Amino acid sequence: MKKDTIVLKPRKKAPQIVSELEIKAPKTAISKASPRELDSWLEKMLSEGSRMRPGFADAWVSLLPIDEGSKLARYHVGTSRIDICSIRGGAETLYRITPREYTLPDAGIKLLHMAKKEFVENVRTSAGSSNQMKSQLRREASETLTALARSSGMSSGQLEGVGGIEFLTDALLRHTVGLGILEYLLEDPNVQDIYVDAPADENPVHMIIGDIGGGKAHGKCLTNIILSQREVEALVSRFRFESGRPFSESMPVLETDLHDYDTRVTVIGRPLSPEGIGIALRRHSTEPWTLPKLITKQSLNSLSAGLLSFLIDGRSTILVAGSRGAGKSSLLGALMLEFPLSQRILTIEDTLELPGAKMQELGYKVQSLFVQSAIGGTGDRTADDALRVSLRLGESAIVLGEVRGREAKTLYEAMRSGSAGSAVLGTIHGNSPKSVFERIVYDLDIHPEAFSATDIVVVCGLVRPGGRQKQVRRVTVVSELVKGGKEGEFADLLVYDDATDSLVETKHFTESSSKIADIARQWGLTYDEALSNIRARGQMRQEMVDAALKNQNILSPSGVVKANGQYWNLVDQMGSGESGKLMNQWNDWFQRSAPYV
Repeated sequence: MKKDTIVLKPRKKAPQIVSELEIKAPKTAISKASPRELDSWLEKMLSEGSRMRPGFADAWVSLLPIDEGSKLARYHVGTSRIDICSIRGGAETLYRITPREYTLPDAGIKLLHMAKKEFVENVRTSAGSSNQMKSQLRREASETLTALARSSGMSSGQLEGVGGIEFLTDALLRHTVGLGILEYLLEDPNVQDIYVDAPADENPVHMIIGDIGGGKAHGKCLTNIILSQREVEALVSRFRFESGRPFSESMPVLETDLHDYDTRVTVIGRPLSPEGIGIALRRHSTEPWTLPKLITKQSLNSLSAGLLSFLIDGRSTILVAGSRGAGKSSLLGALMLEFPLSQRILTIEDTLELPGAKMQELGYKVQSLFVQSAIGGTGDRTADDALRVSLRLGESAIVLGEVRGREAKTLYEAMRSGSAGSAVLGTIHGNSPKSVFERIVYDLDIHPEAFSATDIVVVCGLVRPGGRQKQVRRVTVVSELVKGGKEGEFADLLVYDDATDSLVETKHFTESSSKIADIARQWGLTYDEALSNIRARGQMRQEMVDAALKNQNILSPSGVVKANGQYWNLVDQMGSGESGKLMNQWNDWFQRSAPYV
């Protein structure tokens, strides 16, 4: 038997130490397998002969071969190679990772295996800042590896042959005090959400990825990673330690943020999860979304972007609804960037997904309030407490990360009394304007008359254009509450058309929207002039999208702030009614400025 690599023997006997990787992968590539073989694909991936792990790691990777013709994309994250592949006849996508440390020669695997044992038993930590502790751990890991390499007679050339001290130190820290193989996934900008379903050692990690592989990759995909129970328990210990929050059978839910990775973690365990621990990691966007950027992803079109910009400028109350993962928070963050720099903004959230810090860097006046999570956590203020405080912090736009509890009553009281500030934005779970009304009135106990303070409901959804398997995020309706109409009556302004995969305008939008008419009166415009203003705003954003083919920075928050700032400067000079003249002058400025934005 060979040494220094652990080969999985599930449910049979303990793993044995061997000297090099022992791989017994099936000979049939996935994309060439028969239907019967495809049906047993998961079973193969979980089988003894198709997965392995080196002795220093606690996660397995599957070694099922992939036909070269099935690969949609290949790139590297750190020292790991990532292959995005089509599997099961193109019906699913596989995220196949090959960590470099898993492919080391015998000497490197043996060195890391010994170093892990030595490091864990003898690591010394002292009080200090997070950066100081990280530096100390790195120094101790490097010293441990160097001493073991020297004592085993490894030459400097041999050490370089297995990656060198810096690479080995990274690997040692990753598989001791780090997040193991999940670190690579969290460092991959294409990865959005990561899921570990219980029991972890019987289910491959799966995830949601961005638009890669020329659009052929499905957003939801499997990985070739299977975590051991020991790895899962180590991860939970790390989350519990860093959050300071309990996790046990009496408190089987833990929620926390991984600030180093801009990620929200939710852990569930027994008895809530009968099969054991399950983990969901949700990535926050490191770069805030903007309306022009959402146009490039076809989440909305230029007309809807113009309408939403108009409504924000008109100080509307807007609820962004949708299911989890439909893009509510991304759209909410993009809407915040439609406020002028002069607008003070208060944000209230429990997951820190809104771009408050980034907006401050851009010159916005943003005060963020971080509140207690809906599940778990002690010592934090509730959303209702924060909202009551925010109403005493002066005139501001209020942005709620999510409306879901007793803060709803406080919010609607404030909106009806006029003390809620210049505008109110928030997200809420619901798949239609009607479901939003029912949730707020019947579930959150808000009187229907109080709900009339809501102006607009925007619904984000996951749709399958043409019945394709791949789900995409789209704004599916922009609707206004009919003031003085039947209880909970809405009128659609824009609706999603499956045939064109886009939002289209309704007759109500072009002729009789009470909200558009109300804003028009406030600005001294006719209804037709207001529509022209909306279309001009949409045209502006389309110009930015077109120009971004040469300069992507135009779509960034800083690019949007500059473009919007120039628009408001022109409005101050000539008013909002001269949309044609205004657009001509804005275009002149944009053509001169776009290459330098």
